[in-house]
Amino acid sequence: MRRGAQMPKDWRKHSVPTTITAAELMDKELPPVKWAVSGVLPEGVTILAGKPKMGKSWLALGLCVSVAAGGYALGKIPAERGGALYLGLEDQERRLQRRLKKILAGDAAPGGLEVAWSWPQLDEGGVEALRKYLEDHPDIRLVVIDTLKKIRPRESGSRGVYDLDYEALEPLLPVAAEFGVAILVVHHLRKMEAGDPLDMISGSTGLTGGVDGVLILKRDRGKQDATLHIDGRDVEESAELALRWNADIASWSLMGDAEEFRISEERQAILDALRSAGVPLAPKEIAERIERPDGNVRKLLHGMRDDGQVVQHGTHPRYKYTPSGNGNDGNDGNDGNRSNDGNVTNVTGASEGGNDKNGENVAYLSGSSRNVTVVTGQGRRLTAEEVERVKQLIAEGMSPAFARAEVLGDGL
Repeated sequence: MRRGAQMPKDWRKHSVPTTITAAELMDKELPPVKWAVSGVLPEGVTILAGKPKMGKSWLALGLCVSVAAGGYALGKIPAERGGALYLGLEDQERRLQRRLKKILAGDAAPGGLEVAWSWPQLDEGGVEALRKYLEDHPDIRLVVIDTLKKIRPRESGSRGVYDLDYEALEPLLPVAAEFGVAILVVHHLRKMEAGDPLDMISGSTGLTGGVDGVLILKRDRGKQDATLHIDGRDVEESAELALRWNADIASWSLMGDAEEFRISEERQAILDALRSAGVPLAPKEIAERIERPDGNVRKLLHGMRDDGQVVQHGTHPRYKYTPSGNGNDGNDGNDGNRSNDGNVTNVTGASEGGNDKNGENVAYLSGSSRNVTVVTGQGRRLTAEEVERVKQLIAEGMSPAFARAEVLGDGL
């Protein structure tokens, strides 16, 4: 306001808002945030968004069961025991009963869980009804509203989409704060992917800006695995968890941090590709076999080498890799003695025949000599340089069979 300008008339009706100093704020002893599910679902209003028929309602109902029973949510995360209310507003009695039977898997329903399949919209008595319910049930820790569409106020006036979305769940915020409960509202994701997970939630940014937290369940149709993105005002650092769907009990289980789980799966795919090939592979060859970006595979291989999962052979930039321990080497002749004798006496190919102890196109390790004397294969004798290369690869930890294949450039 410009100096000398008159105060607006509306301002004169109200007193100046109360303020406190930062020092006074720091001296206050405030209660810690209450968590219905530790690290995942704090008190306040949180949106759980996912694509249709991808398991978000099962996840929400499962969280209610975990809180009411005082067990572990997602199989591993502690859930503080307390009452839970599930508003399955898109369901009927029969469907809710069937879902609970599946989740409980023969166990009795926890006493603190109540369900309903109808509730007034927020602007038609829904907020007052929830407040009255919480007053009558002081032990409630979690309320699930499935879905937002069933309870949000009807649009009125000519206000913008952002304002309407921001105000859609605003009446629930003071209720959650007053009673210290977590209110989880199920909603949908838009069809289009986005770099920021929050941009995938159907509606404008006003919807996520007006609530305390967001859970985003992402799952490819037909897949068992999914990720759960966690963000919010009381979440110190956003996280992404890896979940797996168990169809037998219709429940989600925590597999760990999504990025670590994703990397472990990709590492296993690399090991499977190397063992299946039976010969050393270059990063590009591995990337083609597992259908992953070449750069990602190279980065993973460096980590796997440092962790002892693969052995690196050759010189930069023409590295090739074999699995540590060479998972398929058990049939490579007498390879079992490799730890006691690191060199080869006779390594022959099929055309030489006479020196191939196994009658196969594979190498074998002699238990009586430490030098490579004759190395032949595929109808020709290796040169002296190739023999030295075989010896070098064996010294680096490669089995004789893989060393021969590397030098000759053929399969086993």
